[in-house]
Amino acid sequence: MDFSKESYDATYTKVFEGVYVISERHRPHHKDSMPELNNRGFLFEVSDGKTKHLLMSGIPGSKLVANVQALEKDTGLDLTEIVTSGDFHHMATRGWLDAFPDANIYHSGLKFPTSRNGKEILAEDKYKARIELCEGFDFPPLEKYSDTVKFFGFNQFFVYPDMPFMTANEDKGKDGRKQNILSYMSKVPPCDQKMLAIWFFHVPSKQLIIEHNFDVFMNKYQIKKASLPLQMMMKKENFASCAKAPMPTGPKDKEGCKTHCEQMAQILQLDVAAINDYHSYPGVQIRKYTSKEEFVSDFTGVLDKTGESDPTGEKMFKLQNKSSSCIIL
Repeated sequence: MDFSKESYDATYTKVFEGVYVISERHRPHHKDSMPELNNRGFLFEVSDGKTKHLLMSGIPGSKLVANVQALEKDTGLDLTEIVTSGDFHHMATRGWLDAFPDANIYHSGLKFPTSRNGKEILAEDKYKARIELCEGFDFPPLEKYSDTVKFFGFNQFFVYPDMPFMTANEDKGKDGRKQNILSYMSKVPPCDQKMLAIWFFHVPSKQLIIEHNFDVFMNKYQIKKASLPLQMMMKKENFASCAKAPMPTGPKDKEGCKTHCEQMAQILQLDVAAINDYHSYPGVQIRKYTSKEEFVSDFTGVLDKTGESDPTGEKMFKLQNKSSSCIIL
């Protein structure tokens, strides 16, 4: 895919034949002290053998609804299916369901249903009937589009159950005073909730899009938007797994490591020409490859650092427990 013309100001950007990107500025947790990330939605022209329509991957803010409606008008195609990028992006779900009443959503069945937002949405039958909760690595209902796009659900990593309550003015506490970001983050619960991170592979362009079991790929412009304490903690253009990170974090038990590494082994079978994520700066492509062999070599090297390149899970298990006095069997 060609992201060179991508812009926050564009209604949408055509990045490949039949593929469009919508982009918005996004601050994690809606906090001004966080870095400024891109929040992409990818839209594909797909066919189920009967009709042609649009399928969106990712759920950006609902302010981009008008952008997709413009794309519908320009292409003559309706948005009928939305696949979330996983458990990190669900706050705008209601807005997209309301704006596209004929669209169904494929969402995580792991963390999302346990969150405040998920519980509220799933409590309403009009929404629940249109949401298919997914927990596995494969997405059988979407296999009919596998000649265009394939989805993969990594389901062995962990994240916090739910974030602390945020007031209407999300940069201030209930007493009206500005919240300290480090104080706010200190209230985040332990990472003991399994999460789903949904990757996709666009077959014609050989483009792989990764999600939050890998670190967010940020350049200096994005990091400079964060508060100084956070800038000092963040790594520029870090292409790495979150397996040993504090949040999200990888499994430490043998079965979880084995399952995750078996899933990752399937990615290494793909013929990938480029890698990107939902949050890199407009125009950025994280990796480009001239051959499958080059991709496998480079990506294996990245996974070696956390042991995820070993399909048996043994290497990951050892590294995950290396600095711990307690090994989970």
